Amino acid sequence: MELSNVAAILASEGMSLSQKGISSAKVVLTGFVVVFAVLIFLILIIKLYSTIVSNAQKGGKKKKEKVAISAPAPTQKAVSSETKATAPAVQSGVSDEVVAVISAAVASMYGSSGKARIKSIKKSGGGRSAWANAGILDNTRPF
Repeated sequence: MELSNVAAILASEGMSLSQKGISSAKVVLTGFVVVFAVLIFLILIIKLYSTIVSNAQKGGKKKKEKVAISAPAPTQKAVSSETKATAPAVQSGVSDEVVAVISAAVASMYGSSGKARIKSIKKSGGGRSAWANAGILDNTRPF
């Protein structure tokens, strides 16, 4: 097509330049409204999904192994003077080394203030390792 033919076709439509500008603005604004409406709708869907997943995770958590702490672990002097009745209840299968490490960790955390005490030590129920749980938590964390 020649340039004169294009100008003739545009002139034959009967729209002035201002009318074409208004029509173009309407199309652009309609496009913006549609795009942002869909984006807001997607954000709401993702927030709803996040809420559902976080509620499912809170409700579906299994009870983890608990180490009840009410007073610090006894010091060496106190250990020698304590009786066997105050030793923590240890489940069979837990070695003495594990009990010693847990006691040392509690003692280092709470110091010698005498406010923490280990009541029992139980072996966890198995399942996934701590690394597997950390990986799952990292990959499924809500938005």
